[in-house]
Amino acid sequence: MLLGARALGQTTPIATFDGAKATTWPWATVNDPVMGGESSSTFKVDQGLGIWDGEVRIVPFLKAPGFCNLQSPGLYKTAAFPDLTGMDGLVVRGRQTNASGLSHFNVQIMTKGAKHWMKQGVYTGDFSMPVDPQNTIQNYVVPWTAFKCTWRGEHITWCPDLKTQLNQVTNIGIGTSFPGKAGPFHMEIAAVFATKMETSLNSGDDTIDLATFDGKAKHSWKTESDPVMGGQSDSKFTVESGYGEYSGTCRIVPKLKAPGFTIALTEAPLVGSFPDVSATSGIVLGLRNAGGNVSDFKFAFCDARINFYKCQFASFKADFSIAKSDAFSEVFLPWSKFSDKWSPYTGEHTSEDPPKAKNLKAITQLQIWTEGVAGTFQLQVKYVRAKKGTQASDTLILV
Repeated sequence: MLLGARALGQTTPIATFDGAKATTWPWATVNDPVMGGESSSTFKVDQGLGIWDGEVRIVPFLKAPGFCNLQSPGLYKTAAFPDLTGMDGLVVRGRQTNASGLSHFNVQIMTKGAKHWMKQGVYTGDFSMPVDPQNTIQNYVVPWTAFKCTWRGEHITWCPDLKTQLNQVTNIGIGTSFPGKAGPFHMEIAAVFATKMETSLNSGDDTIDLATFDGKAKHSWKTESDPVMGGQSDSKFTVESGYGEYSGTCRIVPKLKAPGFTIALTEAPLVGSFPDVSATSGIVLGLRNAGGNVSDFKFAFCDARINFYKCQFASFKADFSIAKSDAFSEVFLPWSKFSDKWSPYTGEHTSEDPPKAKNLKAITQLQIWTEGVAGTFQLQVKYVRAKKGTQASDTLILV
């Protein structure tokens, strides 16, 4: 679960790279050593930033991507990190500057109590850090509810609740998403800290409703699936009490040997009408990942400049991730994360071209995609809103 689009409240510093005694720790890279893994990464400190650079490669024996991790104080070492009790989650403050590189990562916590025999459980929470066109350092948050306990990448159930372990943290880390993709990355980290959350974007004059399921901004939704090359994906959209549920299975297209897609979308652009959001800073999604094994999705929209027949493949699109949870949370997507230049095979951006005011004044359709991943999903949507005002430097960017 991603706790999104809220202002930073009280914080507890954990790690910095400015030489401060209380928050300066040794860091070490830990790459995939098993089954002949060939991934590699390096780490250095430069002008107050931790520079983590590397490449995830295919493990020849497994024929699947490996991983790279950055860990403090190091492999098989422990330290007495600050008590994080009372905080709501971790924040990684930084940026990812390889435009063609990986954008999905995770943050890791080890504790004294998360052990079973000789096994050390690792609490792992996923987050995305795509390249920002302005190259700004931003805050990426992962709430405690987004963490799951793993051992060697596999989900395990014997770890205690993370919230009972926050006063006995022994290790922290950042890793490439696993299972994930092969590719290079270059992350610059300014700090890692824990935070409490303050005002939500859930109400008030700070937002404009685009689509809700409480009768305030009603739209009709349907789904479409991959019709080409013998695609076998399927999906449906149902309206429940207070939310819409987008569920189905995204399957491998046999002829392409790659995942197909499904899409949930509002009424046709010829009849769809939405408020002018040109004075806003981005989209807020109220979501719950209620089931399945897919956690990566895409949100998109069309505007009046797009021909009705081209809307599906010429929309402005942005990635987001959300882990399974029993609770709804918010995901914030700033307009800078959208582009209408993307691959028709994977949905990944081929270049960055964010929407302009004229596009945001004339939105005609909203879309949620399951694309570039194979698996089952059950995504529940409470609302789609646009956030007003200028994005502050401490806005939490959760994509």
